[in-house]
Amino acid sequence: MNTCARRLVLIALIVACVGCEDSAPIERHPLDDVLRINQLQFKGTHNSYHIAPGHGPIDWRYTHAPLDTQLGQQGVRQFELDVYTDEDGGPFIVQHVPTLDEETTCNLLTDCLRLIAVWSTAHPDHVPIWVWIEPKNTAEQLVAWKALERLDKTIVTSLPDDRRITPDQVRGAHTNLQDAIAADGWPTLAVGRGKVVVVLLDSGGVRDAYVANNPALKGRAMFAEGKADSPWGVIAKIDGPKGDGKTKIQEAVAARRIIRTRADSTKEPWAGDTSRRQAAFDSGAQMVSTDFPAPVKAPAGYWVEVPGGDPVRCNPVTAPAVCDDRWLAGTLGNSKR
Repeated sequence: MNTCARRLVLIALIVACVGCEDSAPIERHPLDDVLRINQLQFKGTHNSYHIAPGHGPIDWRYTHAPLDTQLGQQGVRQFELDVYTDEDGGPFIVQHVPTLDEETTCNLLTDCLRLIAVWSTAHPDHVPIWVWIEPKNTAEQLVAWKALERLDKTIVTSLPDDRRITPDQVRGAHTNLQDAIAADGWPTLAVGRGKVVVVLLDSGGVRDAYVANNPALKGRAMFAEGKADSPWGVIAKIDGPKGDGKTKIQEAVAARRIIRTRADSTKEPWAGDTSRRQAAFDSGAQMVSTDFPAPVKAPAGYWVEVPGGDPVRCNPVTAPAVCDDRWLAGTLGNSKR
């Protein structure tokens, strides 16, 4: 019997013994050497820095708490940050739409990443935190200004390699990430605890510039969004979890890809429609993103919480049957999370 099989037998015995009066103390995270990071499901936020401007369209009417508050009090484990830069090599500014919708809880990318790093250090047994970064300048500007290289350096300075799960680490000795995932799978939760994963959020020219002449992402700080037939395409967003979207998500996660979907768009929260939220969790997408991770006055009665109330659960599609939500979350300093 190999190590993994012995581990599963031990876990099964622990499950059978839960509640036994004279049983030995239960191991805190007994699945960590077995469970892979793609076998989790957790909550994320869309435009995670955003503060409602008080004007504009309905899809601007949401305000997020600071990132460390989202982590510690709202159970968020995935963020999305929009960034702008300039030709003079200035810092990466985090905001939605300059002038019209620019209020933010962290002004610079370095500020945002520092909040995450400090919280992570204080809670080293957390499951991986995912950060999607969306450059808002054009691909032509970013290439001309060498801004993608600066973006990588900003990430590495704020979150060194030993604090992140990197493309190099996942690829290992394989030619590309697709081959690595097919052969070896994603890192275990034991490897992933206390780490951050950074992903480039773009499926067009910016992404193409980032992977140009480097489809294996060697030395890169970020994973890149991509389709299943691209060498780097082990992570993607499929925002519609219903109908054909649900089928696409389930095919993707069955192929060990990691998917972000959306629990809501402009309409559902204000209409009190929870069907998309339910479909998102049922789909098996690992990341379920929302504008409303906690109760607010408006829209009243709508928010997103991982079923069971924890920040993370066993993925309903990809996790092994022996998985137990109680062994996943890590300590957040309160009884719920």
